[in-house]
Amino acid sequence: MFKYRKYIPITLTVLILLAAIITSFYLVINWNNQPLQVNNTLAASIKNNDSDTSLKNIIHQSQKSVVQIESTIDVTTKTGSGFLINNNGDIITNAHVVKDADSIVVKLSNTREYPAAIVGIGEEQDFAVIRIPDINDLEPIPLDTNQSIDIGDEIMAIGSPMGIQNSVSLGLIVGTDRSFTINDYQYDEVYQISANITHGNSGGPLILRSTGKVIGINSAGISDTDIGFSIPITQVAAKVSEWTSNVKEDELNYLSPLNQQVDKEKLEENVNYVADYFFDNIALRDYVNAYSLLGSQYQGQTSYTAFRQSFQNMIDLKVEKKSIKNIENEQAEMEINVKTTVRNNNYEETEKSMVYNMTIGYENDQLKILQLDKANE
Repeated sequence: MFKYRKYIPITLTVLILLAAIITSFYLVINWNNQPLQVNNTLAASIKNNDSDTSLKNIIHQSQKSVVQIESTIDVTTKTGSGFLINNNGDIITNAHVVKDADSIVVKLSNTREYPAAIVGIGEEQDFAVIRIPDINDLEPIPLDTNQSIDIGDEIMAIGSPMGIQNSVSLGLIVGTDRSFTINDYQYDEVYQISANITHGNSGGPLILRSTGKVIGINSAGISDTDIGFSIPITQVAAKVSEWTSNVKEDELNYLSPLNQQVDKEKLEENVNYVADYFFDNIALRDYVNAYSLLGSQYQGQTSYTAFRQSFQNMIDLKVEKKSIKNIENEQAEMEINVKTTVRNNNYEETEKSMVYNMTIGYENDQLKILQLDKANE
């Protein structure tokens, strides 16, 4: 009897351990099968910021494919917009922007300017295609010919209203079947949008905000109202493809302006644009596009890697003030005050105010940043 009592504590211990192991096993299985629920306001905040960043990126990427067009007829100059659609340098715009032009000059978002040739132009519909072979290295904007567009869809209209390049208007599709005639051009079942289309907007892209793709050509508007009209890209896609596929390069006539001179007021406008565009690229961490704005001598002295490293610790950047200190010989010296948030290697963030000195001028007939120095270093 004593012999069996000696094994009772050992047996109980083993049973308790087995029960604990079995219980733990079932708890783990049950825990893995439960949905994970976390109430975290920080996660919601990050999601909203990602949405804002996504919109900024869509705008930024789209703007690089949108151009400003200046056409001259006799002594009259028209300003319009267009957008790059392929790697042949083909650009869609409105027919009324380039019809009967003596010269057509296209300005890119990085201020480079080129003469253009007409590939095809509509007679009854208000659209045209022009070509600049020298920009075949740029990324074209995607077209959406399959999307079903409905009233209430959010859109973006990009163009150069009143000559202000790469301006963006947000709005909605408020109609999908508007029809009318303007200056012998027939507009059938076009989109009505809650964004004003004025002088300089004509020919720019209508972009579906949810996809970042072009769904229309901004073509007409009612003055002093938020009412604009865009030709659906589906109406012109087949004809555009026919024109661009069948055109013969040796038959194209590139319409370059004669006796082009640099106007001081225009130069001031352009150098201010270049400065803003440069720091916009830095703020969006598009260092490649920012680096492309630098002159060849500056690039020869500073590699892309070194250039990127000088800015990549900045997580927020805003131009607070810029001023032209001197302008002569088609060059401008500028001072730019920048406020930025800098993150160090320990992930500590510090707000800083910086001053940059920038020289902007022409290199091979293109406006470039010739020199860039941080004044407070």
